Formats: sequence, structure tokens, C-alpha cells
Amino acid sequence: MKQLPWIVVLILSLGSVVYAQEASLAHPLYLGLGAGLDLPGSNWDPNYLVGGGVEAFAGYSLDRNWAAQLGLEEWIFTGAGKSLFNFRLMAEAKYTFDGQGWQPYLLAGPGLVFQALSPSGDSTCNFDALAGLGAQFDLAPQTKFFIEVKYNFILPETGSYQDVPADLGFSVGL
Repeated sequence: MKQLPWIVVLILSLGSVVYAQEASLAHPLYLGLGAGLDLPGSNWDPNYLVGGGVEAFAGYSLDRNWAAQLGLEEWIFTGAGKSLFNFRLMAEAKYTFDGQGWQPYLLAGPGLVFQALSPSGDSTCNFDALAGLGAQFDLAPQTKFFIEVKYNFILPETGSYQDVPADLGFSVGL
């Protein structure tokens, strides 16, 4: 009889794990919002030491591991009386490794970056690509906290620019 409470707890916890896995596949759409810092890499103006920004994304889980995401990001850099605004539209493939309570994941994909320089008003539009990794932590069924780092490649007609955005946030299943 002393084992009965532990058996009930075990059955309920196994049931919640199965429910969380079934719920994530039954409701494959999710939304996310994050914020963080962006470290400029090669070929950037040396006056830009660090940028800040936000991202919003919508995703669709194809199965337990694979998902497709469409993300919008805005990163702002300032220095020497100038500001650079990077607005990115990214299509990302996400592979999530299995895990209990938390899951590491990989990201990769192409996109476009629209850049505007203030106060001059100069602007450009270039292709963009990223590779990244992160971890997500289960807060509740369909609700996750994430932290991620991406290596971003801006691809103008000549040369390339790299930067490293790192952010954290939440995603919620619909």
C-alpha cells in the first residue's frame, strides 16, 4: 500500500509526457517571440560594437523532430552618429533532438535582409543565409522557453558580411 502513491504519480507523469507529445503533433502551428544582442562580424563598420533587436516567427511542426519556420527579425546597430537598421525575412528549417524537459535544436535557411542607414537614408536589399543552434525548455504543454545563437551571412553582390545574433524568448503552440 505504501507504494500506491508513487505508482499513481508515475502513471500521471507518464500520461503527461504522452499528452505533451501528442498535443504537439495534434496542434502543429506555433508562434514565437524573442529578443537579444547581435555581434557584428567581418566587414562591418568598426563603430558598431553590438546591436540589439527582436524576432517574431511562425512555425509548422512536420513531425516530432522537423519544423519549418518563417521569421521576421529587426536588428539595430548604432555608433559614430549613425544607425544601421537590419530587417530580415528568414525561412528556416528546424531540427529538434528528442529530450525530456528540454530539447536542443539546429536551424538553417535562406532569407532576405533590408538594410537602411540613418541619417543618410541609404538602403540595400540582399540575400541572407543562416545556421544556428539552440535549446528549448518545456514550461507547459505547447509552451517553451528558448535560447539560440545563429551565424548569419549577408550576401551582397561583392563580398559578404557575417554577424552573430543571440536571443531568448518564448514559443506557444496554437
